[in-house]
Amino acid sequence: MSNIYLRLMEVSDTEKIVAWRNHDRVRRNFIYQQLFTPEGHMNWIRTQIEPGHVIQFIICETETDRAVGSVYFRDIDREKGCAEYGIFIGEDDAVGKGYGTQAAKEALRYAFESLRLQRVFLRVFADNVGARKSYENAGFRLIEGKQEEVTIEGVSRKVVFMECFGTECAQKTCAETEIKMSQLVSFVIPCYRSAQTIGKVIEEIETTMKGLEQYRYEIVLVNDCSPDDTFEVIRGICAEKKEVCGINLAKNFGQHAALMAGFHHVHGDIVVCLDDDGQTPADEVGKLLAKIEEGYDAVYARYAHKQHSGFRNFGSKINELMTRVMLGKPKELYLSSYFAARRFIIEEMIRYANPYPYVMGLVLRTTKKIANADVNHREREVGTSGYTIGKLLGLWFNGFTAFSIKPLRIATAIGVLTACAGFLYGIYTVIKKFVNPDVVIGFSSLMSAIVFLGGMMMLMLGIIGEYVGRIYISMNNSPQYVIRECIDERE
Repeated sequence: MSNIYLRLMEVSDTEKIVAWRNHDRVRRNFIYQQLFTPEGHMNWIRTQIEPGHVIQFIICETETDRAVGSVYFRDIDREKGCAEYGIFIGEDDAVGKGYGTQAAKEALRYAFESLRLQRVFLRVFADNVGARKSYENAGFRLIEGKQEEVTIEGVSRKVVFMECFGTECAQKTCAETEIKMSQLVSFVIPCYRSAQTIGKVIEEIETTMKGLEQYRYEIVLVNDCSPDDTFEVIRGICAEKKEVCGINLAKNFGQHAALMAGFHHVHGDIVVCLDDDGQTPADEVGKLLAKIEEGYDAVYARYAHKQHSGFRNFGSKINELMTRVMLGKPKELYLSSYFAARRFIIEEMIRYANPYPYVMGLVLRTTKKIANADVNHREREVGTSGYTIGKLLGLWFNGFTAFSIKPLRIATAIGVLTACAGFLYGIYTVIKKFVNPDVVIGFSSLMSAIVFLGGMMMLMLGIIGEYVGRIYISMNNSPQYVIRECIDERE
């Protein structure tokens, strides 16, 4: 068993990393000599880690779970299949224990098997003999004839390059130790009239995650002011299970606002959203997570046969058409309420403060690396859907008014076409009168034209008014949601 394991770096590790990188021993053997600051590290997260250019891990001791250092892959080029490797052991008492070699082997295994990279290279000072030996033990080999000179504090030092390829031989070397990724998965579940179903959903998540040993998990339950005793059930679950967080909204804000409330309370590297009624199969979450591990930023569950009512299926088809036409969704991509997304997607989404959130639109505007995973869709065991025609219409309006100006452009185009048609019809009427002076202009056609034009103008004004009204409400800082109570005993 390895003495260390790797976990993905979290924002809470910032203080440790800044201290480690500013340690004299670490700086002395690091090519980049600049002092680290919390602000600089947060910028590193925003500009490098969240977009996927960098993947950074924390090295932890297996017995104590103590963080002792960090490894990372930077400048990840998935098309060429290569990346640069870096490492630093921050704790003095962890130096000389072979952690660097073990961490390199585990990181390389992840690079070759999960990231599907073909080549990993690194730069190291030529006079850092201990580090070079450690890299060689992990499978790196010196690149003959490739080196450079850097000047640090007036002293010139030689830098050499080493590389490791994802060949069968290299992968066997990397497989000598077993990697413990221990990624945290956060489940966010909006709850409405789910007092009888949410307990079963939680049990299914627990059973499923026990079989996915490479992940830890937490659950955030958001009660959207349900009229039954849903929050009392949530309160009981939170008392029994410390990995569950319960949020009680002060009024019914809708499913998407409830999701946004949950997003502000997650800590996970991957966030999974699903329904509270058991129709979305929590026992198939592994399919979504597997797609995330393939490199996608978001993965939506796709159902071969949906078990919703005809009304809900019709609403879904309208929503599908709206997202494709108004939001530019690819035709082959299926969107559903059951999806998984990387942390940087969620971080970008919670920056959205508009009181009319539309989660699908937020995902579509953040990334193009979206995939589907085929799962089953179950019949609803208890109750009926909380979506009414009014709520569905409100959801569609949220989608295209918050993320698209195409309706305004369509209104402009229709206005131009109508004006042109009216102008041409006027010319036709004049010519017709000259050709046949006895012709009588019909009252019916005149009324039809007036009614048609009046209706079109009212429609256009309505669309414009919808946009203006939402701007007004947003300027008044109307909240996305209001939390009445939060139960959070997570460590």
